[in-house]
Amino acid sequence: MRRLLFLLFLSLSVIPVSGQYTLLNEETGNTINDGDIITVSTDNYTTHVIVTNNNSFPVRATLEATNIVNTNGSELRFCFGFNGQGGCYTSISTGTVYDSNEHGNSYLDPGQSSSSTDIDFTHVDDAANYPNYPKDYVLKITIINANDDSVVGSTTFTYRYDPNAQIINTFDKNEISVSTGYHVLNIVSDYHLKVSLYNLTGQKVKEITLNPSDNHIYTGNMAPGIYLVHIVSGEKELYKKIVIK
Repeated sequence: MRRLLFLLFLSLSVIPVSGQYTLLNEETGNTINDGDIITVSTDNYTTHVIVTNNNSFPVRATLEATNIVNTNGSELRFCFGFNGQGGCYTSISTGTVYDSNEHGNSYLDPGQSSSSTDIDFTHVDDAANYPNYPKDYVLKITIINANDDSVVGSTTFTYRYDPNAQIINTFDKNEISVSTGYHVLNIVSDYHLKVSLYNLTGQKVKEITLNPSDNHIYTGNMAPGIYLVHIVSGEKELYKKIVIK
């Protein structure tokens, strides 16, 4: 358990390429970082990825499947591009590089975010021919300077379909707010919450139950440092890294 929590700390500490771009899972509101796994358990469920360009120049992007497990790629439907100028495909193959500019002038201006229909992934299950699970697609998205074709950075994540997965839903970004103040951790939500705090070694240092009307946790008796907050309510959960000063 402590090793798992330590690994969670590491994953939550990853910052997307010096803030030059971000990838967001629109369904959960979570940032997609290098090494993340996006798991879906419902056939024909579409996941939308939002790209935000934080550079001072326009960017385009490429997509490559570096590995496919328990299928041949024919079960993945996806669209890839920006500003409605990308392409949509009925399968994916390893080693093929899909360019956002393949079907038009598809790039993001500085400060611009892609729309929810620009980049999306849907698994269409063919259990008769590919009966083994989970079915994984290891995907690498590379962000490229549209002016000079230099690489800004890349993010590799796994898109996984597993009908047997017990998926814990994350809170929607509008359902909960987590912030810190002087000797206090503020968690604002309409839910009844179980909150656990862990230090960097994975040791649980505090556990408390919060009601919607009682949303403050006293932290004045905790040593300054980085902590992992685990918030649970029914089938929803959230991991959040905080700094206590």
